[in-house]
Amino acid sequence: MTRDHRHLLGAFAAMVFVGASWGANLPVTKVMLRYYDLIPMAALRTAAATASLILLLWLIEGRRALRIDVGLGRFLLLGLMMASFFAVYALGLQYSNPITVAAVQVASPLIASVTVRLVSGLRFDPGFGVALALTVLGGLILSAGGLFVTGSVTFGGGEIIVLLSNVLWTLYSIKAQAWFNQASQLHRAYVASLSAMGWLILCSLALIVLGWARSPFGVTDPWIWTQLITVAILASGLGSYCWNVGASRLGVAVASLWVNLVPFFAVMWSMAYGFIPNAYQIGGGLVALSGVVYMQWRKLQTAQR
Repeated sequence: MTRDHRHLLGAFAAMVFVGASWGANLPVTKVMLRYYDLIPMAALRTAAATASLILLLWLIEGRRALRIDVGLGRFLLLGLMMASFFAVYALGLQYSNPITVAAVQVASPLIASVTVRLVSGLRFDPGFGVALALTVLGGLILSAGGLFVTGSVTFGGGEIIVLLSNVLWTLYSIKAQAWFNQASQLHRAYVASLSAMGWLILCSLALIVLGWARSPFGVTDPWIWTQLITVAILASGLGSYCWNVGASRLGVAVASLWVNLVPFFAVMWSMAYGFIPNAYQIGGGLVALSGVVYMQWRKLQTAQR
């Protein structure tokens, strides 16, 4: 196996982890919003994710890797984009129906691709259209399961907010690759998370002081805290790191195709909450998976030539 093949297969594994961890994020976040206010919850999650990234970076690259050398302006902007995404995404989930969230998320790769094209002017990779069609088809099948099984789909308005939050994440992804010189993807995720944590903690303190939000430390249930911290480490921490790996090797537009795996994994994780997937949801997930596998195969073929 050539180095290029190992490089791309590593990206494949990273993006599978992204789909699985971000899929878990959807049902858990919906539950957490019953106990925590939005911004304090986002601050807690980001703090837990940042702590895990600091420990991992220290163990792998040493203490010197914890230094921040991107400049204050870029450090603040990178964190502001990430923090804004976390807050806007959670806001959308709070006012949305899970079925319709899955429906609108099939357009996420389109939002990401257009954003990349407008910001960087890069052309789409060969085979992107076929892969996009397969992932969109998979998402539509997944959503049809909710329509035909439940008989109705409600629209809460937050679905559009979830969709538009992809613009913020795509901008963060582009700048995370452009604003560093030789830094590892783990270091980039750490820097962005550290800055985002600062922004969210400041916003949380301001909201609590003004009486517009409750202190998250009023929640005393150990099970709730375990859920919050575990998903924060997996989705916000390691998930962000793996996303950077995939985006750096595949490109932001192609990596965004993997977003359509998130509803599939969300259904799988939701089984822990008593939800049993139907044939539409399983079939839609497999079709979406075929799209990203096809795109990966095209890139492997290109690397071989």
